[in-house]
Amino acid sequence: MPSSPGPLVFISYRRDDAAGYARAIASELSRRWGADRVFIDVDDIGAGQGFAQVIGQAVDTASILLVLIGRRWRGEREGQAPRVQDPGDFVRLEVAAGLQRGMTVIPLLLDGAAMPPGADLPPDIQALSSLQALELGNSRFAADVERLVAVVGERLGSSPVQPGRRGWIVAAAGALGAALLAGGWWARSRSVARPAIDGDWVAELRYAWEPAPRTERFHFTGEGRQLAGTASFLGVPRGLVEGEVDERLVRFATRTAEMGGAEMTHRYQGRLDDDGVLRLMMQTEGGSGPNAPLEFVARRAEAHAPR
Repeated sequence: MPSSPGPLVFISYRRDDAAGYARAIASELSRRWGADRVFIDVDDIGAGQGFAQVIGQAVDTASILLVLIGRRWRGEREGQAPRVQDPGDFVRLEVAAGLQRGMTVIPLLLDGAAMPPGADLPPDIQALSSLQALELGNSRFAADVERLVAVVGERLGSSPVQPGRRGWIVAAAGALGAALLAGGWWARSRSVARPAIDGDWVAELRYAWEPAPRTERFHFTGEGRQLAGTASFLGVPRGLVEGEVDERLVRFATRTAEMGGAEMTHRYQGRLDDDGVLRLMMQTEGGSGPNAPLEFVARRAEAHAPR
C-alpha cells in the first residue's frame, strides 16, 4: 500500500502564546486543502508517539512552515533566558529545521505583535527576522485568513479545494458526474453523510472578561449539509447563519448587537469527534474591543446534566 502524502503546511506555535489562533488557522486550511495536508501537533501526534520524532518527520515532508508569533512567542521567563534560547525548545527546532531545509517560511504576526529582532534570536533562527510577515488581527480575522489562504495557494502552486467539496466530486465532474448530478444523486448521497449533530448541546466557555465560566447552549437542526438552529452568547440564544456541515466538520455564525449599536459576528468552526464530543473554535469579529479565538468543547445536553 503506498504511503499517504505528507502535510503541505506545518503550523509552528507556542501553546501559551497562540494556541487559539493555531487551531482556527488549522481548521480553515484543513477545510480548503484537507486535514491530512495540514500538521498541527494537537491533532497529529497520537498517544505513545514521540513528540520530537513526529514533528521532525512532518517538517521534513511539509512545503510551507507557518510561524505564529504572538506577544509571548519568545517564551519569556522570570529570571531566565527566554525559552527560544534553549537548544531543545521545540519552537526553535521547528523554525530552524524549516530555514535549513529552504522551506517557504511565513511568519504570522498576531494581534499587533512585532517581529523579534534578529539580535534577540539564537543564531540558527536569526534569518526569521528578515522574512516578509503577514498580520492577523481579531477584528479582521476572516479577511486576514483569506489573504493567508491566497498566499499559501500561490506558494503551493495550487488552488484550495472549495469549502464542502472533496477530490472525488471534482473527478466526477465529467460525463458520469453530470448524469449523477442531474438525477439528484449527489444531494441524496450528501444527506446520508450528515453527522449526528442535531439536538441540544451544552458547553462551558470562559470569556476573557468574566471571572467564572459561563454555560452556553446550542440547538442544531437541518437536512443534508444545512445547519440551522440557535447558539447562545452570554446566555441569550442567537439564530444561526451561514450554517454548514460536511462529514464531521461544522461551521456557523451568529450575530450580536452591543449597547451603542456596534454589531459583532461570532464565527464557529470545528468537528465532531469519534467519541461524540463537539470541539469548536469561536472567533468574534467587530464590537468595541479585540477578542482572541476561544476554543471549547460542547457535549450532548443529556450527557452534561448532573447525575
